[in-house]
Amino acid sequence: MASLGMGQAMAASTVLNTNGVSNTTTVSATFGSTTSNTSLGAFQVKDSNNEAFWVYCLDPLTAYKAGATYNTASLGDFLNLGGASSSYNKLFTNPAYTGATPYKAQNTTTVLDKLVSLYSHAYNDSLSNSTKSAAFQYAVWEIEGEAAYSSTSGGLKTATTGGFKTQVDAYLNALTSNNWTSVNGLNLSATKNYTYTAYVSSPLGGSQTFLRVTDAPNTVPEPGSIALVSLALFGVAYTRRSKRS
Repeated sequence: MASLGMGQAMAASTVLNTNGVSNTTTVSATFGSTTSNTSLGAFQVKDSNNEAFWVYCLDPLTAYKAGATYNTASLGDFLNLGGASSSYNKLFTNPAYTGATPYKAQNTTTVLDKLVSLYSHAYNDSLSNSTKSAAFQYAVWEIEGEAAYSSTSGGLKTATTGGFKTQVDAYLNALTSNNWTSVNGLNLSATKNYTYTAYVSSPLGGSQTFLRVTDAPNTVPEPGSIALVSLALFGVAYTRRSKRS
């Protein structure tokens, strides 16, 4: 199960700067009636402690500003803390988004579920090359602002074809069907558990908003571990019965 940190308020602030490491591809993206060439994919940032890590963007129509200050929050809090006034909902009332109808804020329960599904199945795959990374970023934006996922219709569209479109469609089809057994020729049905951290600019919307994931411990015991525990408990029970006899 994903570790989302639900119920945690915004944490202490940090400054983020890029370190020049990226995994991106330039594609044509259309929001509403506005089309532009956009660099999509993951890139690395460094925080105030000089720790470098990969991030994806959560605010597609806001540019990153070097040296911006950020507050951290769980993904659940980014989406839901404050209800209609959550960071997610506030971002998507920005005029840039209301002009990109029908690209708009979606049901946050669905957004949370689909983002976790995408990351738990495909995050590692996305970092394997720049085409997949760009497609993964596009899928994140589809989840955030679209009710139905498509690369060619809705408020967010792309005219870029080739390997990028093939990979985008593969991710979006898997999200729609919840079937990850054949994603552009790969079986991504296995899942990985992550802790999700949103980096929200202060002030909100003053710079790009990012999502970071870190490995989280698996809270479900392996079958072999369950068997060993069962045997141990059986041994204790048997010993106690023998003593009473």
